[in-house]
Amino acid sequence: MRRVLIVMGVMAVLAPCAGAGMASPAVVSCPRLAAAPTIDGLLGSGEWADAGAVGPFVLEAGGMPSLVTNVYLGYDDTALYVGARLKDPSPLEVQCAASLRDGAVLADDSLALLLDPGNDAVKVMELAVNAAGTEYDAIDGDPEQNVAWQSAAHIGEDGWLVEMAYLFGSGGVPQEGATWGLDVRRWAPRIGESSSMSGAGGLGTLVFGRPALRCQIEPIDAPWFGENTSTLAVANLRDEPQTVKINVRVTGPTRRAHFFDVTKLTLNGAERRNVAVTYRAQRGGRCNVEISMQAIEGTQAVTALRTAPMEFELPAMGAELDEALSQIARAYKTYALLPKDLRPFGGASRLSFLLARWRYLDSRQQAKASLNPEEAMAVVNRARAVAQDAMLLDQELRQEEG
Repeated sequence: MRRVLIVMGVMAVLAPCAGAGMASPAVVSCPRLAAAPTIDGLLGSGEWADAGAVGPFVLEAGGMPSLVTNVYLGYDDTALYVGARLKDPSPLEVQCAASLRDGAVLADDSLALLLDPGNDAVKVMELAVNAAGTEYDAIDGDPEQNVAWQSAAHIGEDGWLVEMAYLFGSGGVPQEGATWGLDVRRWAPRIGESSSMSGAGGLGTLVFGRPALRCQIEPIDAPWFGENTSTLAVANLRDEPQTVKINVRVTGPTRRAHFFDVTKLTLNGAERRNVAVTYRAQRGGRCNVEISMQAIEGTQAVTALRTAPMEFELPAMGAELDEALSQIARAYKTYALLPKDLRPFGGASRLSFLLARWRYLDSRQQAKASLNPEEAMAVVNRARAVAQDAMLLDQELRQEEG
């Protein structure tokens, strides 16, 4: 009844969310490793168990990739280490034509590491390797400038593997808490898929040694209206307990799409645990979900991981129904302002019928979590039809007015 009164007297105005496009960049903490991994491209058992885990890759064009990439980071007094599992259902079909160093490696199935030690976009290093282990390196895009590093790659049964070591050399070991610009990018030419740690948002942030937490997050998988779940594999890399906070944020085209939730827990020393967090998709359209994990250190919340915005899109039932409601309200206003002798026969009943159609569709939208995708799109299309019919009625009424 409340929404019927809105139709009778007020046109709904939806305020767009100014902050929807202002997502925070991806962050990952890089723990100090007790033992360096062997750079052989095999990701040996246990070698990366205490390394930091990069958040799920996202498509640089927006959305989630079809190929999953898992990346791990750690460091010691010698080097920054990177290990990656690049899943591929057809590993024997990966492209690795480049065989010369600094050749067309980036045109192949490849993994590229971008490092900005100054965090100032100056002397950004790019270290890339294809599935055959051919290397490419450059500084500020110039492949004539070489970098001290090593790598190895290996093609396996469910994809291919990479290990890298960037040698600190004369630059020295970064202090605990130091931040570098970082991105890790994957190119899969067979399917034309470009994905990365930070999407199209530029470089993310690498934090050395702090906090001593590992958080690996499952990529989102076709979220739907209502509650969705994401699983985090978290590990306390200290011997002492740590209090952590997990934040889940959904943003969308309107404020009514927004959702935020916090889960707080204490991890015992060296504890590893799977944590399921829930988030709600409350409105249709193009939305993003971000997940972060922080350690509570005194009065500070120190970020261990923050994902890039993971984009998903749902049928825009709410937006289409709001538009239909707006058009019905406009037609009603035009009708109400007409002198009684100019009101067409059947005008009131046509308005009532439009409103009845809208109310039925709105009831379907209220139960959106129980709809399948085809049923949801049917609501969208029928809402568009109601809006169109309301616009036509409004035009007819304005002709009577003229």
